[in-house]
Amino acid sequence: MFAYSWADSDYEIEQAETVMWEDAACRDGSGSLTDLFFSDDVSDIQLAKAICSTCALVRPCLEGALARREPAGVWGGQLFADGQVIAFKRKRGRPPKVAPAIAENLHSDNKGQSQHCLELVQRERKTA
Repeated sequence: MFAYSWADSDYEIEQAETVMWEDAACRDGSGSLTDLFFSDDVSDIQLAKAICSTCALVRPCLEGALARREPAGVWGGQLFADGQVIAFKRKRGRPPKVAPAIAENLHSDNKGQSQHCLELVQRERKTA
């Protein structure tokens, strides 16, 4: 499945010959999992990582992706972006303007505290 023609060492070429990529958990023969492993959706990424966690080829897959500096996708159970492993994918769009703790207090049962938080948010918006 993967060609190591750009290998920097004999180890990578030797590894490509000994690894049986047909046994990879992500390889279903039809390519139907491709969208899952290259998705921007956080739940798809988590599912792809879960599939990788069941695979015996996690280590060679990850090592190969690092050697190739894969530009995107889930490889060896890790998420890649611009050739680097990243911890998590941020949701699309702008982050909320209201801090999560303040927003949570706005919905609490304590009316006085909610009113105080609302006033803080309104003051913050006036100064911005």
